[in-house]
Formats: sequence, C-alpha cells, structure tokens
Amino acid sequence: CVCVCVCVSPPGFDRFDADKMASFRDSLPPKVRLCSNVVRVEGGMAHFEKGEDEPAEVDTILWCTGYHYSVPFLTGDVVETRNGRIEPLYEHLFHPSFGARLSFIGLGFRILPFPFFEIQAKWVAKCLAGGCELPTKQEMLRRALSFYESIDREGARIDMTHCMDGIQWDYLERITSQVEGCEKLEDWKIQLYELNRAKKAKHPNQYRDLVLPEERPFMDAGREAMIREDHHHNL
Repeated sequence: CVCVCVCVSPPGFDRFDADKMASFRDSLPPKVRLCSNVVRVEGGMAHFEKGEDEPAEVDTILWCTGYHYSVPFLTGDVVETRNGRIEPLYEHLFHPSFGARLSFIGLGFRILPFPFFEIQAKWVAKCLAGGCELPTKQEMLRRALSFYESIDREGARIDMTHCMDGIQWDYLERITSQVEGCEKLEDWKIQLYELNRAKKAKHPNQYRDLVLPEERPFMDAGREAMIREDHHHNL
C-alpha cells in the first residue's frame, strides 16, 4: 500500500494570517496537503468547508476530535460547556458571577504550560487574598461576551476559544502588569519556546534530540537563572 496524499485539517490554522499560512504550508512534507474541515463525502470524494480546497479522493478518514470539557461537579447552569469551551469566563479564568472563588486555571492550550499556569495561579491567589481587585460582575461578563462575539465575527471555530496560539505572551503580560509581585515571564523562556516551535515544524522527526546553535544562548541564560534562584533560596 502506497500513500499518494494525506489531507490534513489541523484545528486553529484558519486563524493564521497570510504569511503564517504560507510558512506553515512550506513546512509540510511533499505528500501532505493542508485543507479545511471535511463537510461531506460523496462517491469516495471528500469535500471541504472552504470552496477553494479541491475535493480529494480518499480511502480512509481519521477523525482526531480531541477532548470535550466536562464539569459534572458544578450543578445547574453555572457554566456552559456544550459549545466546546467553558463559558462565561473573564480572561479564560474567572466566572463573572463568582470572581476568584470560581476560577479555571489551565484551560489555555498551545502554550508554554507550567509558567502559564503559575502566572494564572498567582493572579487567582492574589485576588483571593484581597491584594488585587477584579472588574465588576457586569464588566467581566461584558468583556467575556465581547470576546466571544469577536470569535464569531472572525468565523473561527468555537472549540478554539481557549487556544492561545500567538496571543499567550500578551495575555501573560496583561496579568503580570496588574498583579503586584507577579514577575514577568523571563525572555529566555519565551525565546526557547518560539525556537522550539519553529524547530518542530522544520524537523518534525528529530526536534526532540536536536539542539540548534541559536538555542544555546537562551539555554545558558536559563541555566544561570536557575543557579541564581537556587543560590537565593539557600541563603
């Protein structure tokens, strides 16, 4: 059996601008074709969501549907999960009616995970301790609904609401700028994340074992930062 072509529809690529889309297409192997979502199959031909994607003859369709949010421990209509996101949430984190008393840390994906979660957790903790004020219930709800409306206007998939691809650094900067004592994410972490993203796209089979020369200065900076932190804790 010889594979002639693989049509792939990764979630979230419909948010890419023209330059990012071109770069992503260039990174794909020769037999891989980027397409929008499948809308129907007729006579062995797959038809795609976007008309400019030519139908493709297919032998197999592999659905990678991901996960569904579920919060069975919350009764009533506190939150909604049917749309593939948890709503309503202010800044992907706080329920407008309860503020920091009902927070959802870690919903974001396509992120630098643990530093991202840590900064969110510090914001929640600061609010619970009374050291940081959130907007009013009405204002948090207004901003949440406004954000959802912007997603609808863009025609983006609702289940990509919590995708932070391309916006996570601004999001974290927004948090650290208003939470006293919450340090900004170190530049070496950001640079290593971005370099590894590019490396993964260019070297999908070797990226885990491959260290690029341009990574080394940031690896050294990270190592020095951890040594300084360890020394500080031992004083």
